[in-house]
Amino acid sequence: MLLSLLTLATPALAQETAAPCVPEVLAPGFVSLPDQEEYRIVFTLDGRTAFWGVSTDFFPSSRQSTIVFSEWRHGQWSEPRVAPFSGEFSDIDPFVSPDGRSLFFSSIRPVDGVAREDAELWVVERQGTGWSEPRHLGAAVNSTSDELYPSVDAWGTLYFGSDRPGGFGGWDLWRSRRRADGSYGPAENLGAALNTAYWEFNPTVTADGNTLLFASIDRPDGFGSGDLYVARRQRDEWKPARNLGPVVNTERDEYHPSLSADRRTLFFVRHQYEPFLPGDLYHVSAHAAGVPSWGG
Repeated sequence: MLLSLLTLATPALAQETAAPCVPEVLAPGFVSLPDQEEYRIVFTLDGRTAFWGVSTDFFPSSRQSTIVFSEWRHGQWSEPRVAPFSGEFSDIDPFVSPDGRSLFFSSIRPVDGVAREDAELWVVERQGTGWSEPRHLGAAVNSTSDELYPSVDAWGTLYFGSDRPGGFGGWDLWRSRRRADGSYGPAENLGAALNTAYWEFNPTVTADGNTLLFASIDRPDGFGSGDLYVARRQRDEWKPARNLGPVVNTERDEYHPSLSADRRTLFFVRHQYEPFLPGDLYHVSAHAAGVPSWGG
């Protein structure tokens, strides 16, 4: 039951051959359960702690989710339990920074004591073996619309999806640059090379800031519903995104991409609507999935 997760995350076993060449459900019965929704999964740098989102109902409808985690201890994975910064409010989309010191996430929780109905971006900082109290990322990043699915590169540049005004239509991909004092500057739309009149969301950036994975709905080159795309940046300019193709994308809904710490494994969620079945996490070799080689 634990073999799939174990072979992907244990440092000694985090090899490219551990990931299948065709997508498979991740750790069925342990991570992927038949009676719950699963969302983005990420690992700490040593591969010994995994964080992911779960809910009993589909988040876009229910607006409810909780972040859980599991730790590799004494040769096995601990039973998933609620992350110490989650459980009271609706939390989703964990992302561990490249230096391992910060964990970003999306949440519907009060800001300065004032209740909010929109999802906003938060961060907790590593403190010893635990995490700090959540810190709101500020008004320059967050808006009265939803901000979801944060990720950061090695310089702290923050990437996220939002349906805020000023985009190309629906959901768009945005970024915010970290300032010297640790705060974030104004949100910037990533532009027409990535964003369209369709929906673009779920961005995951690599540590070098040069590769971006994301999901998009109903693009003309799609395979049906949501598909996963990849884009490369050259000389600080994003090149047009391309569909990852039929190894990953199907007529079903694919979304919530993430990469293992060694960048050899692609994780994502696949969802079926007719008949409706909860979304499960899948894993596949990043190379087999068509994710560009690093530096290439």
